[in-house]
Amino acid sequence: MISRKKMETEKAPYTMDEKQYQRFPVTKQAFAIVSTRDKGEPSYLGFLDKMHATLGQRMQKNQEGYTQTDNALDLGANALNLILGSYGFPNSQLLKWNPLFTPEFLVGNRVEKEPDVLAEMAKQAAKWYGSDLTGITELDEKWIYSQEMSKPFILTEDGAAEETEEAYYLPKSMNRAVVMAFLMDEPMIGTSPELPASTATSLGYSRMGITAVSLAEYIRALGYQAIPCMNDTAISIPLAVDAGLGQLGRHGLLITPEYGSNVRLCKVLTDMPMTPDKPIDFGVTQFCENCLLCAEHCPSGSISNGKPAMQTEYETGNDGVLKWFVHAEECLHFWQENGASCANCITVCPFTFGFESMQCFECERCESWDRGCVLQDNTIYRRKNGYLKQDTWASRAEVLSPKRRGL
Repeated sequence: MISRKKMETEKAPYTMDEKQYQRFPVTKQAFAIVSTRDKGEPSYLGFLDKMHATLGQRMQKNQEGYTQTDNALDLGANALNLILGSYGFPNSQLLKWNPLFTPEFLVGNRVEKEPDVLAEMAKQAAKWYGSDLTGITELDEKWIYSQEMSKPFILTEDGAAEETEEAYYLPKSMNRAVVMAFLMDEPMIGTSPELPASTATSLGYSRMGITAVSLAEYIRALGYQAIPCMNDTAISIPLAVDAGLGQLGRHGLLITPEYGSNVRLCKVLTDMPMTPDKPIDFGVTQFCENCLLCAEHCPSGSISNGKPAMQTEYETGNDGVLKWFVHAEECLHFWQENGASCANCITVCPFTFGFESMQCFECERCESWDRGCVLQDNTIYRRKNGYLKQDTWASRAEVLSPKRRGL
């Protein structure tokens, strides 16, 4: 990871109306809303039926980017995701809240070390298990979902994390989140909205599952409670912002200093007492105010080209946080019409590939920025730290994949 010392900020990373904000239910996610309407009963992944039907039609026509060969590669990339957690449902499959294999004599037998040491141990283990970026934050209760599809998440004063027929119970002692980001394959994601971009996403989900399950079991073997999460249990992006991994962009996604928007996120919730990281500010918000590329290249028109707002009319939005709201239902409807997921907003985000000279022709704010061009600064920083290779300053840079050890 690039050092964040110069980016750290003491300011809150978002503007909130605490009286207006309420914890968000999974039932208001676009996946749940569209799936439930399609199926006529509560559903979360039902939207896939229409998407797969469109893909089948395109495969029969042997359309480039949607062939059976493309589909086969995607299914293989997604296999471990489906085995481990199916994108994330709490306390299910291998995302169990109790130890999977940790011997009984280690459960609850806590390794006592300083919070800084425990934090570094967790980050090194996460890296070993496959994480490309790792941060730690205090678990802000407002980012925990208020309910899953069928029952609520209830916070308790003490005890262990457990699921009953009535609810999911999370003790307030589980007040840390280890948040991890995974780089997706840049050439593949760049084919969006064709199927190979979905393959990059599928591989990201599989790597998420491996790492979340592995890190949770590691923390349990140190004697602490741990809950592995993919998309489930708590909202990943605000946790990643709190953990100093990046900032929220116009497109509603995390933008990191190392890889821009081209990452997937997961987390492990735990009661291991680790020193949290600080949020960062490297100029994303100011840049997104001027840059409209993601909005202009969104095939469904789901991304706002206006100003950030505290409220939205979208059913999938959650009032009380100042941000650009995304019309997620329309985005998902395009996936169904397309036969594959879309990542256009990721591919066109300037922070994904870094600065190119042609971008200057569309920018009118350069002289008014008191901190200069934050994209150029970030690109130079990425080049110096081995995240980009750029032959000439005017050309598009090559995103360099991290050297990984372990899983």
